[in-house]
Amino acid sequence: MNESNEDHDHGPALADSGQHSHKKALHDKHSHGDLAELRALSKKRLLMVVVLSGSFMVAELIVGIWSQSLAILADAGHMLGDVAAVLLALIANVFATKTATSKKTYGYYRSEILASTLNSLCMLGMSVYILFEAYSRFFNQADVQGIPLIITGILGGLVNFIAMRLLGPNAEESLNTKAAYLEVLSDMLASFGVVVAGVIILFTGQHVADSIVSALIALGLLPRTWSLLMQCVHVLMEGTPDHIAVSELRKSILAVEGVRDLHDLHVWTITSGLEALSGHVLVQEGMNTQSVLNKIAQICEQEFKIKHTTIQVEIECEGKACH
Repeated sequence: MNESNEDHDHGPALADSGQHSHKKALHDKHSHGDLAELRALSKKRLLMVVVLSGSFMVAELIVGIWSQSLAILADAGHMLGDVAAVLLALIANVFATKTATSKKTYGYYRSEILASTLNSLCMLGMSVYILFEAYSRFFNQADVQGIPLIITGILGGLVNFIAMRLLGPNAEESLNTKAAYLEVLSDMLASFGVVVAGVIILFTGQHVADSIVSALIALGLLPRTWSLLMQCVHVLMEGTPDHIAVSELRKSILAVEGVRDLHDLHVWTITSGLEALSGHVLVQEGMNTQSVLNKIAQICEQEFKIKHTTIQVEIECEGKACH
């Protein structure tokens, strides 16, 4: 005998259709409602960062070209990365709220992860380009002015600090917001480097400081970008979420009264903050399967923060599963 969840979007398999509808409604309210609220808040902050960072990026490009400073242009490139990251997050935010269809039963939640992956790849490419240009400048130094670097660096640091304050509250809840936050954080450090380069050039005349700072800006971005890319790949490969220990989850489910065995257990991330689980449980004959399923769902949600569960039940008959 099998009991399976026909609605793959919500909750575990339920024997009674009325109880299934009630469980589905509760899941919608507590799970998808929380995500919708988070994304609405995130969208407003992301939009503010786009306007703020985009405006300063244009100013940096103008000053960088005028002053012949690779450090300022590198910082402008970082700022462009900020804007791109936020725009991608906004686009993903919009897609994530689109209604699921028969061809996309999970909706567009994965658009957030795809956008983060694309952004990470762009950031890696930008860092490599800056390193190449910095290397070239070592052999052909430009006459860079120190004062524009100092002023631009200070203003850039202020802009990035404001952006960090806007993005910070949601950085741990969304990979896209986290991508944008890391961009802004690295850019704030880059702005500090621009100030240092400006001071060195102003007081010593060593224009090589511009190239050195540019290289450091690029190198500082690489580890964070690589880490974010690996997180995105892990999600796309449907790897187990880092905060969930499958061995402990298995023990907790097997400890439920009436559960004889557990197999085909899978846990993965649909999008940031939305984990899913599927599996087969062998239940002792004569047990109330509905009660067993409810207990498993409660454990998954309360102990492991998994609100999206699909469980298939097999009833034990004379020591083995019967279907």
